[in-house]
Amino acid sequence: MDDDTGILIFLGVGVLVLIGIIVFGVLSTRRKRAATQRTFTVRQASIGGQPFLESSDLDASDKRQEELFRATYLIGGSLVLAWAGADGDRIEQEVHVSRISRSLRAGWPQAKLGLSVYFREWEGSEFPVRFTVKGRDKVTSVELDATGVRAVDAAQNLVWSAPWERLLVSNGTDIVLSDGASKTIRFEPLADEPELEEILIKYGTMKQMHF
Repeated sequence: MDDDTGILIFLGVGVLVLIGIIVFGVLSTRRKRAATQRTFTVRQASIGGQPFLESSDLDASDKRQEELFRATYLIGGSLVLAWAGADGDRIEQEVHVSRISRSLRAGWPQAKLGLSVYFREWEGSEFPVRFTVKGRDKVTSVELDATGVRAVDAAQNLVWSAPWERLLVSNGTDIVLSDGASKTIRFEPLADEPELEEILIKYGTMKQMHF
């Protein structure tokens, strides 16, 4: 076998391998798009006395699973939740879905997506509230109310602000917020105040800004 024949055989094998990879990718994508079986699980959680539902980690590229999640919990739809009250008594209540929010789970390069379901009965109940944070850009605390988010310094001077409808949130090892234009802030919530991250996820819009 001469050199030219060997090269042609090598190129032919390479083409077949490439075709196989493409076909496998197309079939995998079609299976995801046509999926009717849920691969996620859902658990009930509570923060600040407010019950909500959250999904297990989802592959951020698997749009079909997010569609199935949203079809399961339609905005305006109702369901019955049960949880333990402050005195330990069982509370059972019909609640109504008001919003579904996305959040960042895990980290690079295997970042995952989380979905949370919130209910009309607690919509806006968190406000107004203020949290101390470990921030950069002189930020020492974050204030939240029905209109949006304000970050202030130790002298209570405004450092940054954004209305909820423009707020972009990236929650990783710390939190990055964007006003939807060009200005961002970065800070870490205190370990004993997980409510801050959850409220930002609930009312903001997720945008990956960590990597």
